Amino acid sequence: MPNHYKALVSVLAIAVCTAVFYFDTSSGIARWVTLALGPMMAGAIWVLPEAKAKEIRKEVASRR
Repeated sequence: MPNHYKALVSVLAIAVCTAVFYFDTSSGIARWVTLALGPMMAGAIWVLPEAKAKEIRKEVASRR
């Protein structure tokens, strides 16, 4: 995925989680979990590698 798409998805994830935190009326732990999930999701987009279908097919074919 190109970096500008990653940046856009990261900003959207953080914005949505922040909005849910702000508009959530409960006072429980779920409200704080939503606030923590935004940066975690944004970080995962940048840190974890994306799956590439060609490489996966080659690996599966070599195991047969």
